[in-house]
Amino acid sequence: MTERELSRAAARRLAIIRHAEEVTGNVALTCRYFGISRTLY
Repeated sequence: MTERELSRAAARRLAIIRHAEEVTGNVALTCRYFGISRTLY
């Protein structure tokens, strides 16, 4: 992976964590919103 791809992946992971903490407060809803499994969270 290039540095840019790593940066994009890190930004996506951060967005997922922030969504869970600030928007829903619920991991299951966040996973559904982003279309990922809870094990990926």
